[in-house]
Amino acid sequence: MFRPVVFLSLFLLAGFATLSRAEEDVIIETAEETAGKADGVLQGAATDATAEEAAAPILHSPDAETTVYFTFPPNTKEIPTNKPIRLLIGFRNKGEGVFMVDYLDASLRYPMDFSYNIANLTSVRFSRAVAPREEATFDYGFYLSDAFASRPFTLNINLHYRDATDKGFIHSIYNETIQAIEVDEGLDSQTFFLYVIFGAIVVLGGVFGQQYFAAKINKKRPARKAEKSPAVESGTSKSSDVDYDWLPESSIRHLTKSPKKSPTQTPSPQQSPKAKKRV
Repeated sequence: MFRPVVFLSLFLLAGFATLSRAEEDVIIETAEETAGKADGVLQGAATDATAEEAAAPILHSPDAETTVYFTFPPNTKEIPTNKPIRLLIGFRNKGEGVFMVDYLDASLRYPMDFSYNIANLTSVRFSRAVAPREEATFDYGFYLSDAFASRPFTLNINLHYRDATDKGFIHSIYNETIQAIEVDEGLDSQTFFLYVIFGAIVVLGGVFGQQYFAAKINKKRPARKAEKSPAVESGTSKSSDVDYDWLPESSIRHLTKSPKKSPTQTPSPQQSPKAKKRV
């Protein structure tokens, strides 16, 4: 009976001990301490923002001048797919300090929303120094696949460079809408062999179809019976077929003794009695 009471008392004591420890761990801050911490956080955020603004590159330097010239294709409004696109970039240093041209990047963006990046193109690193009053030319190329054909895009090309104080600049040297087109080059070798294979398949299919239908037709057609030759009346050409019963016996003896002559045989001159008298 006393065991449940003992267990209950131990459980209550453990709960009171836990509450007392939690109250000891609670740190009560004054309003002045809270305000001081908030000011420190705001000052740190302002310092970070100032550092980021100082490190962020400027869009364009007034002492730099750039030009873009497309070598292929000459028409920059229509860019062919599956063809290497080449362009030359001219950089002129008009200032008194040295510029370091770092790299170039390009991208395809949605024409109605510039922030929507569709694809990143090839990036090229130059790392070339351009002295004051000098010019430099850079070669750049990219490639568009068939997936971009027959669609408009905004081609954005940025040139990254720094001045002598290591301040970074980003110059958007090209930012215009282009039309990706698919060039029809006629009949190439791959298409020709595809047509040849297709023609061979059609011919083989026709031959097999003709053989199949011919075999079916021959099975359905009945076999022809051998035609009998018409009977020809021969008359009484054979002597055995002649009936001699109606003739008298004297005539029959005469016929059996006299030699049979062909109806077309002519008598020889020796056998003719007229020929003997003339002689």
